[in-house]
Amino acid sequence: MQKLAIEYLLKTKERFPKKTAIVDGEQSITFLELWKKSLALAYWITTEFKITNQPISVNLPKSIDAVISLLAIQLAGNIYVPLDIDTPDKRKEKILKILGSNWVLEQKAGEFTLAEKSFSITNNSQEPDAENSIIEKLSARKSSDPLYIIFTSGTTGTPKGVTISNASVIDYIEWAIETYDVSEMEIIGNQAPFYFDNSVLDLYLMLAKGSTLHLLPKDTLRFPDEFRNYIAEKKVNFIFFVPSVLNNLIALKALQGSELTCLKKILFAGEPMPMNTLISLRRELPGALLSNLYGPTEITVDAIYWIFGNEINDLENVPLGVPCNNHSILFMDENDKFVKDENVTAEICITGPGVSLGYWNEPEMTRQVFIPDLEKQGQFIYKTGDLGYVSSKDGLIYMTGRKDDQFKHLGYRIEPGEIENALNRLDGIQQSCVFYDSPKKCIVAFYTGEKKDPSFPFKKFLSKMLPTYMIPHSYHQVDRFPMNRNEKIDRKSFWTSKKDTDNAT
Repeated sequence: MQKLAIEYLLKTKERFPKKTAIVDGEQSITFLELWKKSLALAYWITTEFKITNQPISVNLPKSIDAVISLLAIQLAGNIYVPLDIDTPDKRKEKILKILGSNWVLEQKAGEFTLAEKSFSITNNSQEPDAENSIIEKLSARKSSDPLYIIFTSGTTGTPKGVTISNASVIDYIEWAIETYDVSEMEIIGNQAPFYFDNSVLDLYLMLAKGSTLHLLPKDTLRFPDEFRNYIAEKKVNFIFFVPSVLNNLIALKALQGSELTCLKKILFAGEPMPMNTLISLRRELPGALLSNLYGPTEITVDAIYWIFGNEINDLENVPLGVPCNNHSILFMDENDKFVKDENVTAEICITGPGVSLGYWNEPEMTRQVFIPDLEKQGQFIYKTGDLGYVSSKDGLIYMTGRKDDQFKHLGYRIEPGEIENALNRLDGIQQSCVFYDSPKKCIVAFYTGEKKDPSFPFKKFLSKMLPTYMIPHSYHQVDRFPMNRNEKIDRKSFWTSKKDTDNAT
């Protein structure tokens, strides 16, 4: 039985040695070449530094060499930590301090560098004993050993290192293969950066099934013609998007055109999917599989999913769906009591093999949100901070917002996500963000899409879906929302800018 994620590559390079594994612009690499180069780098790390089970940060742009680095670190028996090369130095310093490790793999003048030593992968760098030595070292590792650490923002401003095991990734990938019928015929378009956990699905599906992975150039997501031409020319049929990216592509009319019929499987996760974006997506790509997924970074990518049929136009809100195999979704109220009734909003909690090992070197922070599962010895329940409920109408899980986004108005506790869901159902609105202006005691809504006349009856439409106290006091059309490095809406910076310029009035 497979115990390490890297074993996917060991098997696939035997099945498809000459098949293209990754395409990056004008460069490409086969599975056998990927194995040989990763092995050579791993052997250098092992023999030169003699470290095991240590975090090694990868400070490289998304590229074939970055993938080689992630694989080599695994083969060397260590833990990879993908960094954003554009992250300010001070944040990187914080990350390294939390890791307790100054091991940073980079590149200079075409050579890999680690601890001020350099290594160049050449045809002559393959040591005769490298493969046996590396595989023998891997045999001592366990499935529960950490595979990677991804840093996410902390509410205090200090990054948190989410630690994911080999076993968790294997469970997730095996579920995804079965659920989405993934084979070696998939041509995957990778949109997410490697420091964002959505990329885990792309990378390990490629390794597990022998699919070909295209590292999409940024311009393909910014210009409609670039996107259509690339997808059509490369026959990309599988993409895992962040909803905001999809929303922008739809606004740019990038999904229109018969040449995109090759795009057969579209997954999306990372933030709530606006209803009108989903409707537009189905209209533009009627034959494609569309699937919503949900899972915070503290879960191995996703724990809830839904595959849409023909019911999209009849939906009132976009569901998260049902739990992935081997996972359970629980709900907890403000008193940390489990809620079992349907239609009652409470905190979404997750248990199962995808729950992370916690925050690296942060035991107290880990204890705050990872609580023991009393029914399953040795497992933990993760408290997500997201709010949701199970609907009595269809048995599906829906998300309503965040605990930390809640605000009080007129004595009522309000979740902006609920207002946004209603706004996103209005014709012409693609995406919305709702904020509370505390000094003025008013609810402010911003949206992208068709500009509405000042006399547009927002209140009339929303009153059919929301109580009076939840209806915004003002509405502002914007061209687009700012994105963070993970291509999600940067709510904090957007609202700060609006307050600073006094536009939210």
